[in-house]
Order: sequence, then C-alpha cells, then structure tokens
Amino acid sequence: MFPSSITLSADQFLLVNLLVKIGVMASLATIPVRYRFFKHILLFEDRGRREDWQFAALFGTLVAIGVVLRLLVGYAGADISLAGTLLIGVLTGPLIGTVMGAMIGVIPTLNSEWLAIPMGAFYGIIGGLVSKRCPTRDAVWNFSPLTWINVYRFLKTRVVTIRPSWQVTLIVACIATEGVTIWVGRRVVEERWLFSLNPESTLVLIVLFMSTIACLGIPLKIWNSTRIEMLLEKQEALVSRAHFDALRSQINPHFLFNTLNSIAATVRTDPVKARQIVLKLSNILRRLLHTGDDLVPLRDELAFIDAYLDIELVRFGPDKLRIERQIDAQTLDVMVPIMFLQPLVENAIKQGISPQNRGWRGAFQMVNICRILCL
Repeated sequence: MFPSSITLSADQFLLVNLLVKIGVMASLATIPVRYRFFKHILLFEDRGRREDWQFAALFGTLVAIGVVLRLLVGYAGADISLAGTLLIGVLTGPLIGTVMGAMIGVIPTLNSEWLAIPMGAFYGIIGGLVSKRCPTRDAVWNFSPLTWINVYRFLKTRVVTIRPSWQVTLIVACIATEGVTIWVGRRVVEERWLFSLNPESTLVLIVLFMSTIACLGIPLKIWNSTRIEMLLEKQEALVSRAHFDALRSQINPHFLFNTLNSIAATVRTDPVKARQIVLKLSNILRRLLHTGDDLVPLRDELAFIDAYLDIELVRFGPDKLRIERQIDAQTLDVMVPIMFLQPLVENAIKQGISPQNRGWRGAFQMVNICRILCL
C-alpha cells in the first residue's frame, strides 16, 4: 500500500524545483527554434544589433512569463530569471543584457521584491562581460557545462594556463551570480526583497549551482544543434548551386569553335545563314550568362534546345542530321533543372552521327529518352 500523502523536506522540495526549472528552460529553448523568425534573429551568421534586440525582447518575454507564474501560482520552478538573463547577456552583450535584466526585474518589484531590478541588471551585465571573452562571436555555441569531463585535458589547458578559458569563466560567473543571489537573499536584508532559493545542505547547494550551469548550457546546445542543421542545409544548397552552375557550363568548347568555323565558312557563300547562326549562338550564350534560376519550365528548356539543334543542323546538314520532335503539350509547364537536356542532346548527336552508329536515328532515340526522363 502506498501512503496517502508524501511529505518532502525543504531540500527535497528544492531539488524538485530545480528539475522543473531545467525542464522549463529546455522547453523555452526548444519551442522557439521551430519558427523561422526566431532562427533568423538568433542563428543566422549575419545577425546584427537589431536581431540582438529582437532576440532579447522575445526570450526576455518568455523569462518574464516564468516570473509571473511564480508570483501567481507560487511555484519557484517556473522562475528562470537568473539563468535567462545571463543567457541574454552572453548572446547579446552587456548593454542589452543589462536593459533586459532590469525590465524583467520590474515584475517582481511590483510584488515588493525591491532588489529585483538592480540584481537583474547585474545578471545581464555579468553575462555580457563574459561574452566579451569569447574569441569569436560563434564560439559561444561551443559552450559545454561538462568542460572538465576530461580531467587531464582540463588541468592542462584550463588550470595550468595563466588565462582561463572563457567557458570556465562562464561557469564561474554562473556560480558567482547564484552565490551572490543566495547571500543577498539571506544576509543583506531581513525582509524578502529578492527571490532566491535557499538550500540547507552543502550537497543541495552544489546541485543548485550545477542546475544554474545546466540552465545556461542546455539552450546553447539545443540552439547549436539547430544551427548545425541550418549550416548543413546551406551547404547542401551550395552544392546544388554548384551542380547547376556546372550544368550551365556543359556546352562543349568544341561546339563553340565548330560553330565559329561554320560561321566563317558560310559568311561569304550564304550571309543569311551565317547571320542566323550568329543569332542562335548569341541566344545560347545570353541564356548561359544571364539565367539565374535553377529550375525553368520545360517550354523554355526546349526552346534553348531548338536553338542549339538549329546550329547543329547547319553544321552537319540535313543529310546527316534530321530532327523529329514528339512532345506532350501537357508537359511544357513542368519545371526541370536548367541545362538538363543539353548535355544529353549533345551526346546523342555526337553518338548518332558517328560512323559506327546508325546515323540520325540513334540521335533521335537518345533525344526521345531525354524527353522521357524529363517527364
């Protein structure tokens, strides 16, 4: 039989609050990254001062909601003002962190917590000062609350060196701000002018410090994972762009030389035909130079292929090359990769008119296959 009621000691109830606080911070870090606007103002590489203010306002609002829940419901686990303000300062700098910390402190001040505003500003400026130690702006995403897990490496690179790592500085800042909050809450004033958690045992005090570090590290890890996914997507887009650029440059240089030779051969005997070849060639080159779209309607791609085939027809003559088109009109508006057909058609003509093949019919069959692939 289970007891009808369970009574928790003060430290046990505090530990439950700490677990809830970590869960609240993880939730607040996970939910916003589903929205493109939040990703833009926080994770894009070209983030500026405007995006910093937007992020501070958005995330600061979420932190303030936690403070309101603590005041209305009376549950301390929802209040992440210390870690949240530190996080804002780390990501945006001392000025924005100080302003947002003071603004978050306005709400508890209305509940007679008179030190909430100066302490909130203190959290923000500490986080901002720590961010100044980051070697680069993106280095903040590499923060880990378990930086000492490799004991030998930690002692060698973090303790022995004269200047500690900024990650160690951030961990020390978390512990220091939490310690100052507890000290101020206990010793400086007799009335409850500042909200703070007051553990009774040293072990719970250590857990409290660790939870503050976790509340700072978990959002950074979650956002860094999203940032890595965005970078991978960007790299995939760059690879696709390079692939399309390669397709645009697929016209064989020999084709260009042979076309110029054809123009030179016909400019005296048949100036009209030479002029037609020049116009067709200029349309092809203009398309290659000025087309920036990766996908085009099949109609436009076939128009480009027609210009290309007209030049080839002049080069080889109707005896060697005959063109027949069988195109379903319903497919003309289908979007296809630019320059998708030209290399296939070029190879079809090259193989079709070679002496060992059966002439133009081999080329026709290859072009027909290209049409089927496109559909």
